[in-house]
Amino acid sequence: MAKAKRNNKYRMALQWTVFGLLVLMLIRPLFDRSYIADIEAYCPFGGIQAFGSYLASNTLACTMTTSQIGMGLALIAGIFLFSKLFCSHICPIGTFTEWLGRLGRKYKMNFVVTGIADRLLRVLKYGLLFVTVFYTVTDSELFCRIFDPYYAVFSGFGHDVVPLYAGLALLLVIPGSFFVRQLWCKYLCPLSAASNIFTYGIVFLGLIGLYAVLVLVFGLAISWVWLLAALSIAGMLLETTRLGSRLLPLVKVTRNADTCTSCRICDKACPMAIRISDQPRVDHIDCHLCGDCVAKCPEPDTLNYNRRNMKWLPATATILLIAIGITFAAVTDIPTISLKWGDEQQMAKAAVYQQSGLKNVKCYGSSMSFATHMESLPGVLGVETFVSGHSVKVYYDPEVLDDNAIREAIFTPVSRIFAAPETRTESVAVAEFLIDQFFDPLDSRMLTMRFGQTPGIYAMETRFGEPVHAVVYFDPRRIDAGRIKSLIEEKKTKWEVDGKQNEARTNFRVAGFTEKQAVPLAQYLSLVYEPIAMDFNSTATTPSDSADTLLLPFAAAAEPELADMPWYLLSHISNNPGVTKFEVVPGADGFSLRLCYLPKVTDRDEIMEQLNAPQLKVHMSDGTEQMVDNPFRF
Repeated sequence: MAKAKRNNKYRMALQWTVFGLLVLMLIRPLFDRSYIADIEAYCPFGGIQAFGSYLASNTLACTMTTSQIGMGLALIAGIFLFSKLFCSHICPIGTFTEWLGRLGRKYKMNFVVTGIADRLLRVLKYGLLFVTVFYTVTDSELFCRIFDPYYAVFSGFGHDVVPLYAGLALLLVIPGSFFVRQLWCKYLCPLSAASNIFTYGIVFLGLIGLYAVLVLVFGLAISWVWLLAALSIAGMLLETTRLGSRLLPLVKVTRNADTCTSCRICDKACPMAIRISDQPRVDHIDCHLCGDCVAKCPEPDTLNYNRRNMKWLPATATILLIAIGITFAAVTDIPTISLKWGDEQQMAKAAVYQQSGLKNVKCYGSSMSFATHMESLPGVLGVETFVSGHSVKVYYDPEVLDDNAIREAIFTPVSRIFAAPETRTESVAVAEFLIDQFFDPLDSRMLTMRFGQTPGIYAMETRFGEPVHAVVYFDPRRIDAGRIKSLIEEKKTKWEVDGKQNEARTNFRVAGFTEKQAVPLAQYLSLVYEPIAMDFNSTATTPSDSADTLLLPFAAAAEPELADMPWYLLSHISNNPGVTKFEVVPGADGFSLRLCYLPKVTDRDEIMEQLNAPQLKVHMSDGTEQMVDNPFRF
């Protein structure tokens, strides 16, 4: 008879710890706006997919790093030795659906699928596994993000999520698990399918070995897709026909028939609805060594692990495997991409340039963009990127390039206008700052946001140097160079998007600055703004003495938010066959609009009416025409 109600305190401690960390990750941005939650930082399924992508194409999927790969390899090792510990002790979906199932059983509304229906439903997760891994490796983007209920919830339905698919998955997870025992874990979870394939370790290793021999020894051109299909089909057939694995994992729940009273408390305790009370050893494929049956068994030494009384074993093994995965990530760095286009002789003599702190190298896509940029530089032989440390390695021919040339090629200069000069401005102050810890486009973005929020700063231009040179144009009546230096060295940048406050940390340091001679307004406008001038309507055949000129104040041309609109106005006014030239002219009082026209074809009143039209008729580069609201008034 049952003597007492017992809880699996080791497992519960781990499950609540995981949920506590997830909650902390969600609320931390409320008091630390510079913190960006990485909800996939230790995702083993993402790591397994990324490692598969690395083996197939020498690239890591998406933002995956050795942290996820370490967790994925630890998960596989754990399955070989101890069963699916991630599913039972860590996975938030598994924990949540298990608790939902308990609630359903409390109200006698949760049932177990059995028989042929159970076996047929198990096929679904293998199809989902194949599709997920196929598209992840093919596109180097985590395909599971489009439907993963965990990612959808904790990312707030981020940009990678397809609402229809994620919504359907959540419908299956939440109401589905309330009514059907572990619906997601048994029948739909692709990680569950992968874990079961690893459980059949001999078949898994055998297929991997056979593929390696055929490809590496015999040189057969067999796509990795065939290996993925073989593993998926083998796992599906073994699970649906056998529902068990006798050899692996090495540690299993065992039952002492001599002391068992057949109270069947273990059967009721099992979240996967495995019948434990009538078998000497639990070989069922659904057993993930949660330990609930062992913890709740009222008879001493009746349910154990490999006949040893070690109730602490699953939780301890889980913690140890996590530690091993983290250690692996700390001592190993797998590149996100590793591309070499130099031949063997060139690579043998190649020099290597390494650069860290490139915050714009943050995923597979940005890594490929960086590689494409570097490939265009003569002498560069290859590129490796590491998104975990935002770092790169560039292989180059030392007879063609040197480190300084590589650094200059990596550097992206920025020219940014923040505000138009104020009325009655006669000259603009100029200062040049030498900035350390400032290199990539994301650094420029942080500083330009900071400057854009500061009245009195008009524009900034950067150019390569060590430190980076930043020329700042400003109004000395509102701000001085010393204040700009302090602004650059502030440790935080704050901005708002869609009403949400964001924050990022920076570590810029001004090594020195020089205040230069102020420049007249007309010179400043010529230096900073793009020239806008064009002749049209057959001016080459028009005598210059037959044209008149119209000169109008055009202060709005200096407004940064209207940067493209003067070009649209140019296109619009070119529709008048009598206008032969459009030019935006900088002067001591700001910008002016100069139009040359033929009085015999058009007149001043017609031009003014056209300039003040509510909409501009614009000729687009693809040959189409569009009507655009006119922001200008003359």
